[in-house]
Amino acid sequence: MKLTGLPRAIIYGLYLFFIFTCIAISDVIMTLSIPVLFFSRSIFRKITNSIASFGWPLFTFAFETFGRNKIVWSGEPIHEYQEGSSKGLGRDRNALVTINHTYYCDWLLSFSLGERCGRIGNIKIAMKDVIKYIPFVGVGIWAMGFIFLSRKWQDDQKKINQAYSHLKTDGEPFWFVTHPEGSRVNATNVKKSQEFAKERGLPILNNVLLPRVKGFTSSVLALRDNLDAVYDLTVAYKKRPAGFLALFFGSRPTEIHVHLKRFPIQSLPTEEKHIEQWLYQRSKEKDILIQQFKDKGYFSEKPLDLPFNPKNYLINFLVWLLIFSLSIYSFYYLFI
Repeated sequence: MKLTGLPRAIIYGLYLFFIFTCIAISDVIMTLSIPVLFFSRSIFRKITNSIASFGWPLFTFAFETFGRNKIVWSGEPIHEYQEGSSKGLGRDRNALVTINHTYYCDWLLSFSLGERCGRIGNIKIAMKDVIKYIPFVGVGIWAMGFIFLSRKWQDDQKKINQAYSHLKTDGEPFWFVTHPEGSRVNATNVKKSQEFAKERGLPILNNVLLPRVKGFTSSVLALRDNLDAVYDLTVAYKKRPAGFLALFFGSRPTEIHVHLKRFPIQSLPTEEKHIEQWLYQRSKEKDILIQQFKDKGYFSEKPLDLPFNPKNYLINFLVWLLIFSLSIYSFYYLFI
């Protein structure tokens, strides 16, 4: 039976309360774990990654199942590179993930990719610096190894190099997610990007922004010996997504098309200038793909079969429900 109206709104409200309460509990647990960081970064990272592996699927469930936002995957059949594949290639342990920046919710697609690849708990995202000041959220995201950037290389270089060092020495798997464009695509930014490209003889793009190459090239050069692959995602939306809370309600769902390409790290150039050219070429390909999407409404006539199965996270849900219930009971017993 399909829920609508008031029953759906009540369940939606309860589920959102459940999610954000669990996030707050996660932040408390991670805050209490910070002293471990002074003795062992590796153990601290194992703790935070385990919490992420249990917590982030709640968002994916809310986004894809409860929110009814459909993701249409196309491109390379990436399951053959994951653990248990018939080809026996093994799971990619460490990867860079690049996504063109269209809307505020693009970061949720990295969780959806991580879920399909068994790496949702290892996602590390480069985010705007202002997010670290959001109560509860900022501390939790910092503890999980996310990186806060101002989008100015001269200000961010030290933080980025430190982050690379931590990724290499923590000893835990990582999937580092970036938006090479730096800003969301819109008419104003496209015009500025095109003017910049004309002045410097670079590719003139119509559907994506010219990438800011320094961040990507630095990550490839610094992490190359630790990386297995680069996953390049080209994203296009059938219609504008709803606002943040409405995105999980399902009253105005959207359809998101994601084209996947996997590049073994050995296939990337080793010199900075050539890595820059490699990234420009990827942006030109994205530009063509998105124009194709605008003309035809899809990237490929043969989408990949990469469903999200919420049944896989029944244990996660039950564990969080137990922690949630105990926390609510304790709060009520102590303060009410």
